[in-house]
Amino acid sequence: MNLLDMYDSKNYAHDLIKQSIKNMKYENNQSRYKFIDKLLDYYQGDDTAKYIQRFFKATAFQEIPLMSYNVTKKMIDKMSRIYTLGASRTLSEKQDEYNSLVRYKDFKLKHIEKMTKLVGSIAVQVSWKQNGNGLHYFEYTPFYKFDVILNPNNPLEPLGIIYPMMMPSDDSTVAPDPLYCYWDNKFKIIYDGDMNELERYENPYGRMPFVFFHKDHQIDNFFCHSAFDIISVNEMINILFSEMNLGMRFQMFGQYVATGLYQDEKIQRAGSDEIIVMPEGTDLSIVSPTVNVGDALKLARAMLELVAQNNHLNISFSENNKDRPSSGIALKIKDLEKFEDYQDDLEIFAHHERSLYDLEHTIALVNRFELPMNFGIDFNEPEYPMMVQDEIAWNTWLLENNMTTRAKLIQKYNKDLNDYQAKAELKENEKLNGTTKQQTGSIFNRVRNQAAGEE
Repeated sequence: MNLLDMYDSKNYAHDLIKQSIKNMKYENNQSRYKFIDKLLDYYQGDDTAKYIQRFFKATAFQEIPLMSYNVTKKMIDKMSRIYTLGASRTLSEKQDEYNSLVRYKDFKLKHIEKMTKLVGSIAVQVSWKQNGNGLHYFEYTPFYKFDVILNPNNPLEPLGIIYPMMMPSDDSTVAPDPLYCYWDNKFKIIYDGDMNELERYENPYGRMPFVFFHKDHQIDNFFCHSAFDIISVNEMINILFSEMNLGMRFQMFGQYVATGLYQDEKIQRAGSDEIIVMPEGTDLSIVSPTVNVGDALKLARAMLELVAQNNHLNISFSENNKDRPSSGIALKIKDLEKFEDYQDDLEIFAHHERSLYDLEHTIALVNRFELPMNFGIDFNEPEYPMMVQDEIAWNTWLLENNMTTRAKLIQKYNKDLNDYQAKAELKENEKLNGTTKQQTGSIFNRVRNQAAGEE
């Protein structure tokens, strides 16, 4: 073999390996897209019976509908606690203008948090919108199926994103060809299904208008793990209850079995008020399969409890052994592991919030609206219940040490009020009650002094 043949052979082997790797990545990508569809179907409870049909090939299972229970949505919603009560975002200036721009942010992020817990990693596009009244606001659009072009020097840093564009699938009159959209820091490009460029636009922001949400820290892959354990248990529950349903049906009706009888002999049978005539020496009995429903239910409970514990959730199946009412301290100790997991989520989503604001700052500046650089985020955490006396004492202590105000206490019990409305309501209450002097000191001392004065 001469040098030219060796060179050609080497190039052919290199191209073959490169094409094989490309095909493998494409297959992995399509597999990931299909699995995301499965995750979304289980969350929505949308025809999940199709995922277990391959496990039931016997004709007997055609006599019952396959079971389809939605366990996934319940668990994912319980795990998504960060935006349950919303968040407080503070700027050094232009607070009211920013609040108007992000009027839909908590509403959108509540859903985005759930999808992040479900899928593992999603892309959130931030765009500048205007409603019919001329008011501007930020729009937050989540994308679940996408690919990223990564930095060769940092495999966790995306330099570009490409995703299939959403089609009007609910419109039966439209059957569009698939389109793909690509973004990087310079261009937005639209491709057709064969990746032929159709349109090209200059990116006005100088960066991708996307923030990537991850449910956990990235380890050795850009994409984080999904809720595979939850949908696996959901699938097993559907299989188990389908089998129980068929077993109960056969057990209820049973099967007639005759012994000592030739196959071609006819048996006259009628209703419950008629006598079945059979030849002498034959025996007729009903055989029913034994279905141990108790063991099947124990298995289902064990699977659900295990996946709940792995995701720091508490579930209960017993109606007779419900927990008695507990104090806030007792509940906090009981949910200590869940509370620690919640604190970890707070740090992760605080990082996502800061990334969102950095992108919002860029987009607003391009649209001639300058936001300050300083940004603070504080998530409204759920509070454990307190006794009335303890709550009074705690609020009094906060007031005495200037850690809160009466207006903020009003907002605590009426979250629909802003600062101005809370102060206005406080003044109105003072006018109606005939007092403008702020009461300080312990509530117990005030009650004791009042009692002494009456004596």
